[in-house]
Amino acid sequence: MKKFRKLAAVLTALGILTAIPVLAADVQYTTVLSGSVVSVVPVGAPVKEGDVLVTVNSLAGPMPAARASSTGVVKAVTVSPGVQVQKGTVVVVVETK
Repeated sequence: MKKFRKLAAVLTALGILTAIPVLAADVQYTTVLSGSVVSVVPVGAPVKEGDVLVTVNSLAGPMPAARASSTGVVKAVTVSPGVQVQKGTVVVVVETK
């Protein structure tokens, strides 16, 4: 019975340790519009679901081109203001919580 409890404790500990890396994941955000980048969220900024990550100048004026779909912290930004982007371009990477 003691061996079973030890085995159960070890398996539980391994299960917890393997779940930890899954809790934080990088999410790549792409633009839904083409145009010239007007603004972009800075690296290290906290974001929550719905926050605008990138704004581009379109034919209709400045429009949100990428929004966060989860809570996290901006890990990387691949564009800067003035750069032309095409729809589907990866623009921001967010590390989710």
